[in-house]
Amino acid sequence: MLKKPLSFRDAVNAFLSPSERGEMIYSFDALGDMALIEIPPSLQKKKNRIARTLLDTVSSIHRVYEKVGVHSGKYRVEKTRWLAGVKNPVALSKEWGCSFLVDPGKVFFNPRLGTERQRVASSIRKGQSVCVFFAGVGPYPIILAKHTPLSRVYALEWNPSAKAFAEENILLNKVGEKVIPIWGDVESIPVREECDHIILPAPETASSHVSAALQWCKVGGLLHFYTFVPASRGPIEWKGIIRSIIPPHVKWSLAFSRKVRAFSSTTQQWCVGIRILSKGKGTIKKNKKKVSA
Repeated sequence: MLKKPLSFRDAVNAFLSPSERGEMIYSFDALGDMALIEIPPSLQKKKNRIARTLLDTVSSIHRVYEKVGVHSGKYRVEKTRWLAGVKNPVALSKEWGCSFLVDPGKVFFNPRLGTERQRVASSIRKGQSVCVFFAGVGPYPIILAKHTPLSRVYALEWNPSAKAFAEENILLNKVGEKVIPIWGDVESIPVREECDHIILPAPETASSHVSAALQWCKVGGLLHFYTFVPASRGPIEWKGIIRSIIPPHVKWSLAFSRKVRAFSSTTQQWCVGIRILSKGKGTIKKNKKKVSA
């Protein structure tokens, strides 16, 4: 009788002590044939062996990179380091029939948000226009253009490293007629049109850009607002955040709220739908700065 092949967890546990097993992070992100893993400080001396074990036990993985630190800096980038297998930092990740070239060490991309992107797509109606802040290499705008009857989607991004990847991904997925990439700071980009949906998928910084989002949002439109909140306070916390960031002369209603995921044991990521009923006077400030598209 053939023996069942060892799983990654079992193969790693074979050379870790009981205390080390308690520190080990067995989950990993898969971007095509690339695995992104986290190695705790206590296991750094064994990281290469852990990486080689992952290659040996997961047939779909051909290269292993380590996440170094957390998402940080102006462009929310998470540094990576090659550990084993093919030494090429550019991966091809596939999601919902779309393909995305990405270098996770230079641009932000989270494969765990695929279900959330599908949920947003389900809310788009025929002929609607969409604006995506912090569009990165294009997962939200490309998926929306590919799988919804929208008229057009604006993809706003300011990370220069994301520009080439996004442009390549737009061509790769054949959505150039619907996706309009605009490069620059969302606070400086002139409004092209007031849209039906504004997506703010960066929970760390979305609160700082609600005024710009209101400029892009038509009356009756919907802000898809993402934020982090303490797990123990959940809705109480995000309700307070929204009340503090929406100007008092703007009338709005709560369209929906959804816990996207547990970011950590103490922090949750939520998406809140904010329906803009009236902007009042003085909300729209026309920006005259030019930006290349």
